[in-house]
Amino acid sequence: MRMLRISAALLLIGCYVASAASAQDQIALSVYVHEGSLNGTVLSGVQVSGQDARGSSIDATSDENGMVVLKGLPGTWKMAFKKDGYEPIELTYDATQTEEVAAYLEKTVSSSPISLTLYVYEGSMNGTALSGVKVTGKDAAGTGFSTKTDSSGIAILTGTPGSWEMTLTKDGYSPVIGLDFDATVSEDVGAYLQKAA
Repeated sequence: MRMLRISAALLLIGCYVASAASAQDQIALSVYVHEGSLNGTVLSGVQVSGQDARGSSIDATSDENGMVVLKGLPGTWKMAFKKDGYEPIELTYDATQTEEVAAYLEKTVSSSPISLTLYVYEGSMNGTALSGVKVTGKDAAGTGFSTKTDSSGIAILTGTPGSWEMTLTKDGYSPVIGLDFDATVSEDVGAYLQKAA
């Protein structure tokens, strides 16, 4: 197994599946595209384009298994990976033989503020709405927020997308401290508090 670090957003891992091809023979790269990391879920609909060692175009789109098969002459290949909602990546790869490789794309994080509509319940997600819950924390930029749920158990939080941290407290209930949430888009989310023993 060999590993080639291309960038923070991409790793290719090659597993030898055939002996080196001669310069005149075509080779095939089976590329498996994942989300977020090489252990992430597979990504369909990723457009992969580029050139083989001769400069011939290689174009394909990943299938439902996150796989594309690219064929061309061995040597230095240039490839670009694109999918809406993900950061595009470009790489140069030394394709010398038929093999399987893997790559991953990371979701695009907008710098525009997003809003989370937080619904807080008592006991479980099916419980009654809980008003007066204090919600404090920080957005992905480290900007703090502090609010309370209204009479419908709702608190609206606005901030920079990314990893958020929240704490929920209310007298008579066990607090939820340091709740990490991956807030990438405006959406509705839920939480609940248990009555203190």
